[in-house]
Amino acid sequence: MKRLIIALCATLFLAPLAGAQKLQTVAAYDNQSSYTSGLYGLADTGVFRYSWYYHEWFPLENTGLTRVNDTIRVSALAVYNNKINNSSGIFVFSDTAVFNYNWITATWYALKNTGLPRLFNKPDIRMLTVYGDSGSSSNSTLFALTDTAVYRYSWFYQEWSPLPNTGLPLPVNKAAKTAEQAVTAWPNPFRHALDVRGTLPENYTGPVEMAVFDAQGRWLEHLVTQPNRSAEYVFKPDMSRWSPGMYFFEIKVGSFFKTIKAVKIE
Repeated sequence: MKRLIIALCATLFLAPLAGAQKLQTVAAYDNQSSYTSGLYGLADTGVFRYSWYYHEWFPLENTGLTRVNDTIRVSALAVYNNKINNSSGIFVFSDTAVFNYNWITATWYALKNTGLPRLFNKPDIRMLTVYGDSGSSSNSTLFALTDTAVYRYSWFYQEWSPLPNTGLPLPVNKAAKTAEQAVTAWPNPFRHALDVRGTLPENYTGPVEMAVFDAQGRWLEHLVTQPNRSAEYVFKPDMSRWSPGMYFFEIKVGSFFKTIKAVKIE
Protein backbone atom coordinates (compact mmCIF):
# COMPACT_ATOMS: atom_id res chain seq x y z
CA MET A 1 0.00 0.00 0.00
CA LYS A 2 2.84 2.38 0.89
CA ARG A 3 4.52 1.71 -2.48
CA LEU A 4 1.24 2.39 -4.31
CA ILE A 5 0.82 5.75 -2.57
CA ILE A 6 4.41 6.74 -3.43
CA ALA A 7 3.88 5.73 -7.08
CA LEU A 8 0.65 7.73 -7.31
CA CYS A 9 2.33 10.81 -5.78
CA ALA A 10 5.25 10.54 -8.21
CA THR A 11 2.86 10.25 -11.15
CA LEU A 12 0.88 13.29 -10.06
CA PHE A 13 4.06 15.30 -9.47
CA LEU A 14 5.60 14.46 -12.84
CA ALA A 15 2.44 14.80 -14.91
CA PRO A 16 2.17 18.13 -16.79
CA LEU A 17 -0.33 20.59 -15.42
CA ALA A 18 -3.49 21.15 -17.44
CA GLY A 19 -3.08 24.13 -19.72
CA ALA A 20 0.73 24.19 -19.36
CA GLN A 21 2.25 26.36 -22.06
CA LYS A 22 4.29 24.80 -24.88
CA LEU A 23 6.42 27.81 -25.84
CA GLN A 24 10.18 27.46 -26.25
CA THR A 25 10.94 31.15 -25.88
CA VAL A 26 9.35 34.60 -26.07
CA ALA A 27 10.47 37.95 -27.51
CA ALA A 28 8.86 41.39 -27.24
CA TYR A 29 9.04 45.05 -28.22
CA ASP A 30 7.11 48.20 -27.33
CA ASN A 31 4.73 48.63 -30.26
CA GLN A 32 2.92 51.68 -28.78
CA SER A 33 -0.46 50.00 -29.27
CA SER A 34 -3.00 48.68 -26.77
CA TYR A 35 -4.62 45.90 -28.81
CA THR A 36 -1.56 44.06 -30.16
CA SER A 37 1.04 43.45 -27.52
CA GLY A 38 4.31 43.20 -29.40
CA LEU A 39 4.76 39.90 -27.52
CA TYR A 40 5.61 36.83 -29.59
CA GLY A 41 6.15 33.22 -28.61
CA LEU A 42 7.98 30.43 -30.38
CA ALA A 43 6.48 26.94 -30.18
CA ASP A 44 7.75 23.73 -31.75
CA THR A 45 5.57 24.21 -34.81
CA GLY A 46 5.18 27.96 -35.31
CA VAL A 47 5.13 31.54 -34.05
CA PHE A 48 2.32 33.03 -31.97
CA ARG A 49 1.37 36.65 -31.22
CA TYR A 50 -0.38 37.70 -28.02
CA SER A 51 -3.38 40.06 -28.10
CA TRP A 52 -4.13 42.26 -25.10
CA TYR A 53 -7.62 42.86 -26.45
CA TYR A 54 -8.61 39.19 -26.69
CA HIS A 55 -6.20 37.92 -23.99
CA GLU A 56 -5.29 35.13 -26.36
CA TRP A 57 -2.39 33.84 -28.45
CA PHE A 58 -2.90 33.81 -32.24
CA PRO A 59 -0.71 31.82 -34.66
CA LEU A 60 1.09 33.41 -37.60
CA GLU A 61 0.88 31.64 -40.93
CA ASN A 62 3.56 28.98 -41.52
CA THR A 63 3.72 29.42 -45.30
CA GLY A 64 7.33 29.43 -46.47
CA LEU A 65 8.88 27.83 -43.38
CA THR A 66 10.94 24.64 -43.62
CA ARG A 67 9.09 21.37 -43.06
CA VAL A 68 10.70 18.17 -41.81
CA ASN A 69 8.52 15.08 -42.22
CA ASP A 70 5.62 17.47 -42.94
CA THR A 71 6.20 19.26 -39.61
CA ILE A 72 7.31 22.89 -39.25
CA ARG A 73 10.70 23.27 -37.52
CA VAL A 74 11.54 26.57 -35.79
CA SER A 75 14.19 27.03 -33.12
CA ALA A 76 15.11 30.73 -32.73
CA LEU A 77 13.11 33.97 -32.59
CA ALA A 78 13.93 37.69 -32.73
CA VAL A 79 11.58 40.69 -33.10
CA TYR A 80 11.71 44.48 -33.28
CA ASN A 81 9.16 47.21 -34.05
CA ASN A 82 9.66 48.49 -37.60
CA LYS A 83 6.43 50.55 -37.36
CA ILE A 84 5.09 49.49 -40.75
CA ASN A 85 2.70 46.74 -41.77
CA ASN A 86 4.37 44.84 -44.57
CA SER A 87 7.72 43.26 -43.63
CA SER A 88 7.21 42.52 -39.98
CA GLY A 89 10.50 42.80 -38.12
CA ILE A 90 9.92 39.18 -37.03
CA PHE A 91 12.70 36.66 -37.68
CA VAL A 92 12.96 32.93 -37.00
CA PHE A 93 15.46 30.19 -37.74
CA SER A 94 13.67 27.32 -39.45
CA ASP A 95 16.05 24.36 -39.87
CA THR A 96 17.67 25.51 -43.13
CA ALA A 97 17.70 29.35 -43.03
CA VAL A 98 16.67 32.52 -41.20
CA PHE A 99 13.23 33.71 -42.31
CA ASN A 100 11.47 37.13 -42.17
CA TYR A 101 7.67 37.37 -41.95
CA ASN A 102 5.62 39.54 -44.31
CA TRP A 103 2.21 40.68 -43.03
CA ILE A 104 0.69 41.44 -46.45
CA THR A 105 1.42 38.06 -48.02
CA ALA A 106 1.31 36.17 -44.69
CA THR A 107 4.44 34.37 -45.84
CA TRP A 108 7.94 33.75 -44.46
CA TYR A 109 10.85 34.64 -46.77
CA ALA A 110 14.32 33.13 -46.41
CA LEU A 111 17.48 35.19 -46.01
CA LYS A 112 20.69 34.11 -47.71
CA ASN A 113 22.94 31.65 -45.84
CA THR A 114 26.15 32.91 -47.44
CA GLY A 115 28.94 33.15 -44.86
CA LEU A 116 27.30 31.09 -42.11
CA PRO A 117 29.15 28.09 -40.63
CA ARG A 118 27.43 24.77 -41.27
CA LEU A 119 26.82 21.70 -39.14
CA PHE A 120 25.63 18.50 -40.82
CA ASN A 121 25.21 20.55 -44.01
CA LYS A 122 22.82 23.03 -42.33
CA PRO A 123 23.44 26.54 -40.94
CA ASP A 124 24.67 26.34 -37.34
CA ILE A 125 22.43 28.91 -35.60
CA ARG A 126 21.72 28.76 -31.86
CA MET A 127 20.04 32.14 -31.25
CA LEU A 128 18.89 35.30 -33.05
CA THR A 129 18.68 38.91 -31.91
CA VAL A 130 17.79 42.09 -33.80
CA TYR A 131 17.51 45.80 -33.24
CA GLY A 132 16.16 48.67 -35.30
CA ASP A 133 13.91 51.70 -35.08
CA SER A 134 11.66 51.98 -38.11
CA GLY A 135 11.26 51.29 -41.80
CA SER A 136 11.50 47.96 -43.57
CA SER A 137 13.24 44.95 -42.06
CA SER A 138 16.28 45.73 -44.21
CA ASN A 139 16.93 48.75 -41.97
CA SER A 140 17.43 46.45 -39.00
CA THR A 141 20.66 44.96 -37.68
CA LEU A 142 20.34 41.20 -37.32
CA PHE A 143 22.72 38.93 -35.40
CA ALA A 144 22.98 35.13 -35.17
CA LEU A 145 24.83 33.17 -32.49
CA THR A 146 26.69 30.12 -33.81
CA ASP A 147 29.10 27.68 -32.22
CA THR A 148 32.10 29.66 -33.47
CA ALA A 149 31.12 33.35 -33.37
CA VAL A 150 28.36 35.95 -33.52
CA TYR A 151 27.47 36.74 -37.13
CA ARG A 152 25.95 39.96 -38.49
CA TYR A 153 23.75 40.02 -41.58
CA SER A 154 24.50 42.56 -44.32
CA TRP A 155 21.29 43.47 -46.14
CA PHE A 156 23.23 45.12 -48.95
CA TYR A 157 25.52 42.16 -49.67
CA GLN A 158 23.03 39.56 -48.37
CA GLU A 159 25.80 37.79 -46.52
CA TRP A 160 26.67 36.91 -42.93
CA SER A 161 30.02 37.94 -41.48
CA PRO A 162 31.56 37.02 -38.09
CA LEU A 163 32.34 39.50 -35.35
CA PRO A 164 35.82 39.06 -33.85
CA ASN A 165 36.02 36.76 -30.82
CA THR A 166 38.75 38.92 -29.29
CA GLY A 167 38.25 39.10 -25.53
CA LEU A 168 36.00 36.02 -25.31
CA PRO A 169 37.16 32.94 -23.34
CA LEU A 170 36.98 30.59 -26.31
CA PRO A 171 39.38 27.80 -27.29
CA VAL A 172 41.68 28.84 -30.12
CA ASN A 173 40.45 26.02 -32.35
CA LYS A 174 36.88 27.39 -32.14
CA ALA A 175 37.70 30.96 -33.04
CA ALA A 176 35.97 32.13 -36.19
CA LYS A 177 38.16 33.11 -39.08
CA THR A 178 38.10 36.90 -39.31
CA ALA A 179 39.97 39.32 -41.47
CA GLU A 180 42.89 41.21 -40.02
CA GLN A 181 42.47 44.34 -42.09
CA ALA A 182 44.03 47.72 -41.47
CA VAL A 183 41.56 50.21 -42.96
CA THR A 184 41.85 53.99 -42.62
CA ALA A 185 39.86 57.01 -43.76
CA TRP A 186 41.88 60.18 -44.40
CA PRO A 187 41.37 63.01 -43.79
CA ASN A 188 38.93 62.45 -40.95
CA PRO A 189 37.04 64.72 -40.42
CA PHE A 190 36.81 65.69 -44.11
CA ARG A 191 35.06 68.37 -46.17
CA HIS A 192 34.39 67.09 -49.69
CA ALA A 193 36.48 63.99 -50.37
CA LEU A 194 38.54 61.40 -48.56
CA ASP A 195 40.60 58.28 -49.21
CA VAL A 196 39.52 54.95 -47.73
CA ARG A 197 42.64 52.80 -47.83
CA GLY A 198 43.36 49.28 -46.61
CA THR A 199 45.61 46.25 -46.85
CA LEU A 200 44.61 42.96 -48.45
CA PRO A 201 44.70 39.56 -46.73
CA GLU A 202 47.68 37.45 -47.74
CA ASN A 203 47.32 35.79 -51.17
CA TYR A 204 43.99 37.51 -51.90
CA THR A 205 43.64 38.51 -55.57
CA GLY A 206 39.91 39.17 -55.97
CA PRO A 207 37.90 42.41 -56.05
CA VAL A 208 37.32 44.73 -53.11
CA GLU A 209 33.89 46.30 -52.59
CA MET A 210 32.78 49.24 -50.51
CA ALA A 211 29.25 50.31 -49.52
CA VAL A 212 28.63 53.80 -48.11
CA PHE A 213 25.86 54.41 -45.55
CA ASP A 214 24.70 57.53 -43.72
CA ALA A 215 24.14 57.75 -39.95
CA GLN A 216 20.59 56.39 -40.34
CA GLY A 217 21.84 53.27 -42.12
CA ARG A 218 20.61 54.31 -45.57
CA TRP A 219 22.67 52.99 -48.45
CA LEU A 220 24.22 55.75 -50.58
CA GLU A 221 26.78 54.23 -52.92
CA HIS A 222 28.50 51.00 -53.93
CA LEU A 223 32.06 50.96 -55.31
CA VAL A 224 34.26 48.12 -56.59
CA THR A 225 38.00 48.08 -57.23
CA GLN A 226 40.36 45.38 -58.48
CA PRO A 227 43.85 45.78 -56.93
CA ASN A 228 46.55 45.24 -59.54
CA ARG A 229 49.19 43.03 -57.91
CA SER A 230 49.24 45.26 -54.89
CA ALA A 231 48.90 44.54 -51.19
CA GLU A 232 46.81 47.68 -50.78
CA TYR A 233 43.61 49.16 -52.17
CA VAL A 234 42.14 52.66 -52.09
CA PHE A 235 38.67 54.13 -52.65
CA LYS A 236 38.07 57.83 -53.37
CA PRO A 237 34.32 58.33 -52.90
CA ASP A 238 32.87 61.67 -53.98
CA MET A 239 31.22 62.90 -50.79
CA SER A 240 30.48 66.42 -52.08
CA ARG A 241 26.89 65.31 -52.85
CA TRP A 242 26.08 64.55 -49.23
CA SER A 243 25.38 66.86 -46.31
CA PRO A 244 27.67 67.17 -43.24
CA GLY A 245 27.36 64.34 -40.74
CA MET A 246 28.64 60.87 -39.90
CA TYR A 247 29.12 58.22 -42.59
CA PHE A 248 29.96 54.52 -42.50
CA PHE A 249 32.13 52.71 -45.04
CA GLU A 250 31.69 48.94 -45.16
CA ILE A 251 34.57 47.15 -46.88
CA LYS A 252 34.09 43.65 -48.29
CA VAL A 253 37.18 41.61 -49.14
CA GLY A 254 36.10 38.13 -50.20
CA SER A 255 34.06 36.77 -47.29
CA PHE A 256 35.46 39.32 -44.83
CA PHE A 257 33.96 42.64 -43.76
CA LYS A 258 35.33 45.74 -42.07
CA THR A 259 33.38 48.91 -41.24
CA ILE A 260 34.86 52.30 -40.39
CA LYS A 261 33.26 55.70 -39.86
CA ALA A 262 34.21 59.23 -40.89
CA VAL A 263 32.69 62.65 -40.27
CA LYS A 264 31.98 65.26 -42.93
CA ILE A 265 32.16 68.88 -41.76
CA GLU A 266 31.10 72.22 -43.28
